[in-house]
Amino acid sequence: MPIMTKKIAIYPGSFDPIHKGHIDIIKRANKLFDKLYVAVCYNVDKEKQSNIDLRLAQVKKAIQKLNLKNVEAVKNAGLTIKFAKKLHCNFIVRSIRNVNDYQYELNIAKVNKMLDESIETILFISSKELAKISSTNIREIQQKLKKIHAKDRR
Repeated sequence: MPIMTKKIAIYPGSFDPIHKGHIDIIKRANKLFDKLYVAVCYNVDKEKQSNIDLRLAQVKKAIQKLNLKNVEAVKNAGLTIKFAKKLHCNFIVRSIRNVNDYQYELNIAKVNKMLDESIETILFISSKELAKISSTNIREIQQKLKKIHAKDRR
């Protein structure tokens, strides 16, 4: 009888902030994996990120609301592939909304495969109704709302 390997995945991202698109991917990935780590990461390519501990707390709260027992939020300040190996993951979950995301994720998947051939990248295509949502857009709206509220207080 073959030994069954647990399917353990990591879903890395800045989650700044976590939104419905992320939640949708978490729910869908939860159905495929025995364990899913949602890794809140520091992204060197993104400027002005919120505090990583605050983002981690927001992700933990969102996961708790979902009541998914095999999903755990963790913090990662290093290279995703090394962190995945440390957590005994054999899959990396990523998501794409459009062709630009696909090209970006394809490049990351190739590099990860060069660094560790034992870990597979699984791409989830975003749900049609959530494809326009991005953390960048949400942050921009939040900044504009802050400016409007600041003017209203004067």
